[in-house]
Amino acid sequence: MNKTDADRVRSIRLFKSVSDASLSALLKLAALRHFPARTPLFNEGDRANSLYTLINGSVELFSERHDRRSTFAVVRSMKPFVLTSIVDDLNPMSARTLEQSDLMLVPLKVVHGLIETEPAFARAITYELAGAFRSIIEDFKNDRLRTSIERLAEWILRCDQDAGGTGHFVLPYGKRVLASHLGMAPENLSRNLASLAALGVGVRGRQISLSDRPALAELARLEHRSA
Repeated sequence: MNKTDADRVRSIRLFKSVSDASLSALLKLAALRHFPARTPLFNEGDRANSLYTLINGSVELFSERHDRRSTFAVVRSMKPFVLTSIVDDLNPMSARTLEQSDLMLVPLKVVHGLIETEPAFARAITYELAGAFRSIIEDFKNDRLRTSIERLAEWILRCDQDAGGTGHFVLPYGKRVLASHLGMAPENLSRNLASLAALGVGVRGRQISLSDRPALAELARLEHRSA
């Protein structure tokens, strides 16, 4: 990896506190790899041998049982994912790229060594795991306490905010993945999107527009998020 790559890795929260010497050793053993869209990265239950960190692109984390599929998360920012693999060396879910993506693969033995020798890195791992657990709890509450159309309204508001709050954004991935992520069948997603037209939501292909945020917020029951 060159200096630009090293600077990008250093900017990732997990690696910010790693000493220069340890980061240099890590980069020598890590691999920066380019993957085409829709490339499987690993399968649920596989033995894990590397910690994956997204550098650029997007990754879907999912599980399949017979003819059913559920998307647990879509990773779109620079960060490691499936951190639990560093504990039991097993992948608890499957992963694939959704678009052309760059990922850094760090051998788990290197990660284990850093945990033993770098207290700051061990703390960062703890914070990352705690953050991931918090996200799981929020997703669980979202799934249990909101209807599918409420979940969709909340997701649209969040995506618009992430895109700058202009009232226009592009779906970051396909509608089938979005439906799986929100816990609904694709046909239910289509019906829910059509229903939201009455609240000012417009859909043209992957282009989404919204003109009445208060109405969407009321539908999504955002006033209860802090409870």
